[in-house]
Amino acid sequence: MRLRGILLLAAVGLAGCVPVGPYRDPDRIISSKAVLDLPRLSGDWSVVGYFPTTFEAGCEAIDLALVLGSLGRTCEASGAKSRHDQAPLRAIDVGRFETTLVGVGPTDLWVLWVDEGYRTAVIGEPQGRFGWVINRDPTIPTDRWVAAQRILDFNGYDPAALVRLGH
Repeated sequence: MRLRGILLLAAVGLAGCVPVGPYRDPDRIISSKAVLDLPRLSGDWSVVGYFPTTFEAGCEAIDLALVLGSLGRTCEASGAKSRHDQAPLRAIDVGRFETTLVGVGPTDLWVLWVDEGYRTAVIGEPQGRFGWVINRDPTIPTDRWVAAQRILDFNGYDPAALVRLGH
């Protein structure tokens, strides 16, 4: 009986290791980027900041492959815990897409911000269950990191809950 109690406490403790959103205040207005060059947004990205879902648990690096019509995610984790998912990505409006993500389910992806050179972008979800700061390189310059945090804050996200990768 004592072992069962210890195992139950351990399971509850492990479940608490991966916070689950929402990470944004639903009363705050959120908006997607009104002008977006999809071919420039397409390509390979490194996730340099994220709001955790079960997919990201234990990830040391996360890569995204955005192509018109498709989104691929790869989580590099120690040992055999690395994982990959691929999902259709359908444009529904300027800067707004629909997809289904492991760890989230059916969802909307909104491009909240892209820097002028398409080197850094912020992607979020109106419900606030996740969000990403993505960069063309695994290391993001401080000025763009700060700008991304301000964009998230402006759109109602809690920047303090953002997990940073690739300092």
